[in-house]
Formats: sequence, C-alpha cells, structure tokens
Amino acid sequence: MASQIELTPCGAMFDIFKRAAHLSHIELCGMVLSSRPLADGRSPQSRAADRSWVSRFIVRAPVGTLQERYFADYGTSAARIISQLALRRRNPMDSAAILNMVCGPAGEPMVRALEECHQDMNLYCNAVERLSQAAELMPAERAEAVLVLFVAVGCSADVRSSVTYAIDYAHATCGGATSTPRSLSTSSVTGEHEASPAHPLGLLRVLNGYVVSAPRWIQPSEEGVEIGALATGEGDITDVGDDVSARHAHVWCDDQNTWYVEDLSSTNGTVVVNGATNVCTQVEPGRSAQLNPGDELRLGESTTYAILLGVGAL
Repeated sequence: MASQIELTPCGAMFDIFKRAAHLSHIELCGMVLSSRPLADGRSPQSRAADRSWVSRFIVRAPVGTLQERYFADYGTSAARIISQLALRRRNPMDSAAILNMVCGPAGEPMVRALEECHQDMNLYCNAVERLSQAAELMPAERAEAVLVLFVAVGCSADVRSSVTYAIDYAHATCGGATSTPRSLSTSSVTGEHEASPAHPLGLLRVLNGYVVSAPRWIQPSEEGVEIGALATGEGDITDVGDDVSARHAHVWCDDQNTWYVEDLSSTNGTVVVNGATNVCTQVEPGRSAQLNPGDELRLGESTTYAILLGVGAL
C-alpha cells in the first residue's frame, strides 16, 4: 500500500474501490482501461492481468505521466462499474452504498490525493455534494453522476475538466442539473465609491469576524474570474458556502481601472457592503456593482469576502 505522500488520484481511486467496493485491481482495470490498441498493438485493457505494468503505468504512475489514451470513456467506465457492483452475488452495492463510498469517509483519500497534486479540492467537494443532492435527479442517477466524477478525476487528476465532464454527463444522460439550496433573501440599498486603481484585488473569506482562508488574488483584467461552487475556469474561486450557486458572480477590472462584481443570476443573491458607510447594494442579476478596498462581498447567506487591494503584480 502506498503512503499518503505517494498516493495519486488514480492510486486513491483503485485503493478506494478495493477497500470499500471489494473490486480487485484486475477487475477495475477491465472496466476503466481502454480497449483501443497502443503503438505496440496491445490495448491497455489487455494488460489488466499484468500486475507489474498496471502498478507502474496506472496505479502508482506519477501525476502528469498518465495518458488519457490509457482509459475508456469515463461515463462508460462508471456504467460498467455500477452494473458490476449491482449484479454480483457477494456484497452487491446499490446507489446509496455507492454514494456513501464516494461522499463518506471511504472517499476521503481521493480528497487528500487531489490536495497533494495541488488540485482544487473545494471544486471537487462542491461538485460531489451538488451532484449527490441534485433534486432533479433520481437516486440512481445521482449515484451514477457522482461515480462518473469520481472515475474522471481518478483517471485524469484534473478536477476542472472532470467536473465539467460530470455535469455535462448529468445533463445529457440523466437530464439533471446541480441546483443551489436556497437561503434567506437579503434586503438591498444602493451605495457608491470612488474608482480604485488597477492593483490586484484580494478576496479574503471571513466568518463571524474570523479569517477562514488565505486571500485569493485577482489580477486586473476585463476577463476577470468567476466565483461559484462549480466554477471551472482558470483562476476561478470555489471557496464558498453551500448556498452559493454553481456560477454565482463575476469579478473583473474595466479599462478605467475600476473593479466590479456582476451577479450571474444566482439563486441566493449578491450584496456589496460599503466599507465606509455600511450601506448595502443588492446586485441584481445581470447587473454589476463597484468593489473597493474595505468593502464586503456577500454571496448568499453563507459566504463573505473582505475586499483588499494589492500593491502590484503577484
């Protein structure tokens, strides 16, 4: 067994399936490896019984060396696994058991492995939670969507592309979405500030007066970043509470060196609190509000950021 330091997302996937689902490495290889021949004429799937090859090139392969062509389509692999687990005579697993495997303590090694390879754990955990609780999906469809995400991130070690794949799969195959739990509405008043210079903008998450994470710095650009539970763009921010929408808000700097936030038709709303006057501005869907140092940015009821300005490029 590999140590925590050595554990990769792929290794974590194989280990979790072995411990929690009683699937051997050979069995799992037969379901997740591709049947397409490689340059030597043999397919990865045909090597499933070669323990040395599987260990070296799949299970214990360093992140960055695993090749996408080694794996079958993630959705196909997940469907094979679900069928195998449900139909076997010994220790069959239903949808609830599959969700518990991925979402419960048994699935924690995957989160640690993603952290080790500097992937966005918040995005992965948010996606697992949203998919596992999606009201638009039947219980079996939730388990299928969650397992697709688990397999995709295990094979690719790429959270952003895996979340995008899993959400697209849920929409296309299951006809579902990842809705945001509703929170209490927030009243609105308007307020304005002077424009800020084009310095990096910092978002420092606070809870009950305490800082709960390191500041996230955004470089001045009109492209900006998105904030949301399932925001998958480069530099996007996913350190949010459970009532924040998948794509909740967009933060950017215009050509006049002024920072703005736009609400992306979120479920629970976006509010800017003026740091000088304490006046609140409710940002209407599709509209924007100015951000200045000392302000607070509130997303839903769960997530508050203190607004900072940096001194230069970070």
